[in-house]
Amino acid sequence: MKTFNKIGKLALVALTVIISSCSKDDNNGGGSSVPATGSYINAKVDGTNFSSTIQGISTASVNRVGTGPNALIQILGSELSGNNISITLIDLNLVAGQTYTLNPSLDGSVMAYTVIAGGGAGYGTGICEGSVGTLKVTAYDNTKIEGTFSFTGKDGENCSAAAKNVTEGSFRGVFMN
Repeated sequence: MKTFNKIGKLALVALTVIISSCSKDDNNGGGSSVPATGSYINAKVDGTNFSSTIQGISTASVNRVGTGPNALIQILGSELSGNNISITLIDLNLVAGQTYTLNPSLDGSVMAYTVIAGGGAGYGTGICEGSVGTLKVTAYDNTKIEGTFSFTGKDGENCSAAAKNVTEGSFRGVFMN
């Protein structure tokens, strides 16, 4: 049984190395790896590329509840490591061409970067003073929302800890309903 466990662990490590070495040359992040259709989130987090498109397949999902000015829209994208960026928009009366500022005084709407490793930490615009972001909606209709974003997110459990700077963000959320 111990031999079987060792072989299984070695196979998992080998698969991880193969997947991660294949993705190093894939132009992923900072808005450079954009699928022709479907949902995605790309950005740079403290200067490092983040992409929800892995080997040509998007991990991003979108959820919309309601329509019009009271709609709730959430777009979530994860990278290979499991870290993710989420954009939650509520009651913003979204209009294509408009830029919105998201900060702790804006109830409900938030952008966040979540680190999975080391127990996880979330760096968002929703709680700590000095956390702020901008989101520009470039397209919005009954089928999708698309735009650009950047934000400085702080850890809501320790507002004095170092912030995460998310820049050069781009996103698309294709609605299923």
